[in-house]
Amino acid sequence: MEAGGGGPEVLYFSVDVEASGPVPGLYNLVSIGAVPVTLAGGSHRPGTDRFYVELKPIGGFFEKEAMAVHGISRKHLEEQGAEASRGMRDLREFVETRRGPGQARAVFVGHNAAFDWSYISYYFTLFKIPNPFGYKALDIKSLAMGRLRIGWFETSKENLEALLPSVPRQDLKQAHRADYDALYQAHILCALLDLR
Repeated sequence: MEAGGGGPEVLYFSVDVEASGPVPGLYNLVSIGAVPVTLAGGSHRPGTDRFYVELKPIGGFFEKEAMAVHGISRKHLEEQGAEASRGMRDLREFVETRRGPGQARAVFVGHNAAFDWSYISYYFTLFKIPNPFGYKALDIKSLAMGRLRIGWFETSKENLEALLPSVPRQDLKQAHRADYDALYQAHILCALLDLR
């Protein structure tokens, strides 16, 4: 956790989702990964605990191209996925139990947060579950533009990895698995926050 400039403490959560298409409502949330980011000794680090869930479809469409990205089949989700409402309650509990006794503000962080945030917010609203992140999100791409003074098209994960030596090399065999991507994004966030 870190002080929020005189305000309440904040606790960042790197969140990644995989989906069956480009927008919630028409398509399904397939999986969610989340990793808290801690501040210790003046440096940010990904937390050791992780959240991961795959969700049963709720009735939306399945875009072939989107499904190919993450490789999780509709059949697998229907047979093995958690009920979507249960998965969202579990995510809320994961966040709330890590906020601590002082109730630090949970901050949603994503790499292209607009995509990930839209699905998470939609599903919390759909199932009438209070959103532990409120209605705001921090976008890693936008943060990188300001911290590194680069353009939007230079904010890919691959380019940020090259510009931030403390970020470990991405394991492409694990890429597009939500919990791995959340962890990898957490490393990028930590490197950006710790820039002097």
